[in-house]
Amino acid sequence: MHRIWRKMTVLLGAAALSMVLSGCVMTSTVEDLFTLPQPPIAYTELAGTINGLLAEGYEYASPTAGENIQPVQMVDLDWNGQSEAVAFFRRLGDEKPLKIMIFQSQDGGYELRSLIESSGMAIERVEYEDMNSDGVRELVVGWRISSEVQNVAVYAVDAQTPMLMQSNYTRYTVQELDGDGTPSLLVFRSNELGESVAEVHSWRGESMALVHESPLSSTMPALSAGSVVEGKLDEDTPAVFVTGINEEGKAVTDILACRDNGTMTNASLSLLTGLSELIYPYRQLQPQDINGDGIIEVPAPAAATEPGKVNDGLVDWLQCDIDGGIRRVATTYHCLSSGWYLMVPEDWAGRLTTEAWEAGLYEKQVDLKVDGQTVAYVYAITGENREARAMRAGRQVLRRQTSVVYAGLVVENAPVAFTMEELRSCFRLIVASWNS
Repeated sequence: MHRIWRKMTVLLGAAALSMVLSGCVMTSTVEDLFTLPQPPIAYTELAGTINGLLAEGYEYASPTAGENIQPVQMVDLDWNGQSEAVAFFRRLGDEKPLKIMIFQSQDGGYELRSLIESSGMAIERVEYEDMNSDGVRELVVGWRISSEVQNVAVYAVDAQTPMLMQSNYTRYTVQELDGDGTPSLLVFRSNELGESVAEVHSWRGESMALVHESPLSSTMPALSAGSVVEGKLDEDTPAVFVTGINEEGKAVTDILACRDNGTMTNASLSLLTGLSELIYPYRQLQPQDINGDGIIEVPAPAAATEPGKVNDGLVDWLQCDIDGGIRRVATTYHCLSSGWYLMVPEDWAGRLTTEAWEAGLYEKQVDLKVDGQTVAYVYAITGENREARAMRAGRQVLRRQTSVVYAGLVVENAPVAFTMEELRSCFRLIVASWNS
C-alpha cells in the first residue's frame, strides 16, 4: 500500500511539474485532484426541484418510443442559446396523471415555465418542432390513453400552454413536404367511416388546420406491423413511405408527396383499383436508400420459397416518381439469416443464383453463381477460433462483429471475372432497425 501511494505521489508531482513547465498555473491542492467535478449550480437546483417532486409522489414517465426517451431532456426551445429542461412524470391518483413540465433557465437557476397534463397510461413519444415558423419549437406529443386509443397533440410553449390541435392516431410523423419550410404533422388513422387515411395538418393563418387527406391501402392493424419512413422521392421531392403488412404476408407501400403546385398525392395508387401498386412479399425489409443516392427505394423481394420462414434471396429495389412510374435501380442478395447482404453487380442482373448450406460446425456458406457457374463464396463464421477459420484455405475477412466473422473466397479462373476487392466493396452488413 505504501509503495502504491509513493508511486501515485511521484506521478502527481510529475504532472504538476509538466503543467508549470508548459506555462500552466496549478492552484489546486492534492485533495482537489481526488474531488469529483461539481455540476453548475443551476443544474444542482434543478436536480433538487426534481428530487422534491419525486418525494411528493411523482415518478418518471419517460416517452416509450421515438428518439427522445430520456426522463429529463435538455432542449433549446426558443433558440436563445440556453436549453430548457423538459421533464416527464406520472402521479397516480391525479385526474390527469401524466405530466410534462418545462423548466426555463432564469437568474442562474431553473423555474417552471409550462405544465402539460393528460389522462392516460403513458407518454408514447415527443418531438420538438417549430410548427408555425415563429422561432419557438412546439411540443408534438403522442399520448397512450388506453390499450386501444392514442391521441397526438401539438402544444405551444408558454404560461398557458395552449393546445394547437389534437387527433387520435395509429402512427404519426412530422415532415416538411410542400416546400414552404414549415413542417407538417402527418396522422395515420381510421376516420369516422372506418377508412384508413393519412391526414396532413399544417399551420394556416393563426391555427393548425387539416389541409389534406389521402386514402391509404393498408388497415391500421397492418400499418402497426409495418413502417413509416421519411425521405426523398427524387432529388427535390420530400416524401413519406407508409408500409403495412397485410394478412397474406405482403408489404403494401403508399408514397405521400407534394406536387409542384403544393397539392398532396399518393404516388403509388393505381387509378384502376384505388390501392397501391407496390405490393410485394414481406421479408423484414422496409423502404430505404439502398444504393446511397439520397433517394428512398422500395424493396421488391422474390416470392418466398418457404412461407412463414425467414427467406434469404434476391431483392429488387424500386424508385418511384410523382406520377407513379416505377423503375428498378438496384438488386441485392439479402442473407437475413446471417445478417448480411450483397449489392449485386448490374451485369449480373437476371443471371445470379445462390445456394446456401452449412459448411461445417458454426459455419454458414453461400455460393454465388453467375449463369450457373460459381464465382465466389461468402461465409458467416461463429464459435471458437473464428478468426483463424476465416483465413483458412485462401479465405479473406470481409467484416467482423462481436460474435461473427464474415469471410469471402473468390474462385480463380471463373467464367465471370470477379476480384476480392469487388466482393468486399459489394458486401454489406444488415443494420437493425425498429419501428418507433
